[in-house]
Amino acid sequence: MALGVEGRHHRVPVPGGHMAVHDVGDGAPVVLLHGIPGSGATWDGVVARLRTSFRVLVPDLLGFAMSSRPASGAMLLADRQADALAVALDALAVGRVAVVGHDFGGPVALLLSAARPDLVDRLGLLATNAFPDTPVPFPLSTVRWPGVGALARLLLFSRPAQRMMVRAGTGGSARRLDPAPYLGDIGQSRAVATIFAAGLRDLAERYAPVEDALCGIEVPLFVGWGDRDPFFPIEQGERTARAAGTRLRVYRGAGHFLPEERAAEVAADLARLCDRSRA
Repeated sequence: MALGVEGRHHRVPVPGGHMAVHDVGDGAPVVLLHGIPGSGATWDGVVARLRTSFRVLVPDLLGFAMSSRPASGAMLLADRQADALAVALDALAVGRVAVVGHDFGGPVALLLSAARPDLVDRLGLLATNAFPDTPVPFPLSTVRWPGVGALARLLLFSRPAQRMMVRAGTGGSARRLDPAPYLGDIGQSRAVATIFAAGLRDLAERYAPVEDALCGIEVPLFVGWGDRDPFFPIEQGERTARAAGTRLRVYRGAGHFLPEERAAEVAADLARLCDRSRA
């Protein structure tokens, strides 16, 4: 749940427990989905700028920040997160919404749009993966190796490793991010490890529906990428935009964590996306 931004706070029952949703502002509704590592708090700078014109809803995905830690790891994966989010949005009676996903929030947004076209009328994707054939570099590929995969997961997705990921994610720029909202507590770190490991082990199976959703988009779409992203190179952003038939917005000199690194620019771009008078 967003830190330091006042608003309404909802605790919505969903499959797997409850989903915490921070709700601020009035106007056309916009849903902002965080990545991993991360939490709703990583959108604070964007929320502060959008709240004057839009109703901004920022969930903590299941396993993160103020939301439930489901007993089943399967509930943390993108398809189940999309299901839970749909239940939460229906409960809040928000009507049709614009949904923006950063990193892991991207697949959640795409799967939600495919499953509930009655709910989503605009999409935004920032620095994410939507493809089942994305190369898995070493040492991440060791998670798939028989015998050593479990040990590799413990090392690669430990809290120190996640902290290093946050620090490295700015792509060599001078901007330093506070790791606290990204790492959260031990339960949140475990959720990150579970999602990463499942995605790497079963990439083709889990991301084929995500690619199908991307290629089938029929609503206005925004795709934004940092040209210094160390995790998803700019070529992946170009491929994402091309698959959806839209243009790519490149944030020059930015790394992976765009909602914080370029909050003002991202907010301005999303405001244009969500302006229904432009449709």
